[in-house]
Amino acid sequence: MKLAGRSTADLADQTFTALTDSVALLKAKAPGEVGNFRDTISVVMDAASRAHHGGAGPAEAAMIRKITAALDAA
Repeated sequence: MKLAGRSTADLADQTFTALTDSVALLKAKAPGEVGNFRDTISVVMDAASRAHHGGAGPAEAAMIRKITAALDAA
């Protein structure tokens, strides 16, 4: 995947789209893996949010919501 953009928002939009597309592809090709993929992303988000503060701050919580929405959009 090549990311192209001039801002963090551009890159985020592409990443959210890629997450949604990934879930859609898994639903079509390997539906049994959708839960594993979502769980993996959740583990990564939880670990990242605990890494610095012991929990998600407001900006991290907002990003977690956006990532979850992208996963749910498929």
